[in-house]
Amino acid sequence: MSDDNEPQLLPDVDDPVAAPFWSAAREGRLVVQRCDGCGALRWPPLVGCPDCRSREATWIAAATTGVVWSYATYHRALHRAFAADVPYSIAVVDLDGGPRITARVADPDDRLRVGAPVVVSFERITDEITIPRWTLH
Repeated sequence: MSDDNEPQLLPDVDDPVAAPFWSAAREGRLVVQRCDGCGALRWPPLVGCPDCRSREATWIAAATTGVVWSYATYHRALHRAFAADVPYSIAVVDLDGGPRITARVADPDDRLRVGAPVVVSFERITDEITIPRWTLH
């Protein structure tokens, strides 16, 4: 975690588009939007479907497992809030059943590679903010 003296970069859990995602994360659930028009699953949360332009969507439970599609390990903090955390890794994961979701990797090790199986875990940051993390499986 970041030094208490450094500012934290935290998500806006009250954002009207993404609030259901953050609410589910607080409960230890991973959810994604499913377009009511064409059925496409999407991440990140959007007001409208990029495939069919429908503005109607339903939040559904997402798979909690997947495989790493891509990742990056940062050895230099891109923001001072992350300085105490380097090195840290971010992975884009193909969820089983879709879509792709990006999140930080909890405790990356030498098994982190493209194709590595992962499972979602949740890190409680504050009473209101819980953030998904990928754990190598």
